[in-house]
Amino acid sequence: MQIVLGPVLVRKGGYAFDCWTPKEGFSRGYTYGRIEDAQYARNVEIRSRYNKSSDQTIACSTDDEFVRLTI
Repeated sequence: MQIVLGPVLVRKGGYAFDCWTPKEGFSRGYTYGRIEDAQYARNVEIRSRYNKSSDQTIACSTDDEFVRLTI
C-alpha cells in the first residue's frame, strides 16, 4: 500500500505532519508542542512503515509536494 507522509508544519498549538493512504484517505497527525518531537515522530513513522516490505512510503519535503501526490 502506498503511504504519503507530509512535512512537519506549524499548527495551532504546535507542530504536526499529516498522512495519506489510498485506502484510509487523509488523516491529520498529532500536534506536538516542540518541533523536535514532531520530527522525531515523523522519522519513526517513516522507519516503521519502511520496514514493511509491502508498503511504499513517500516522505514529502514540502506541503506542495504532499498536495500534488495526494490529489
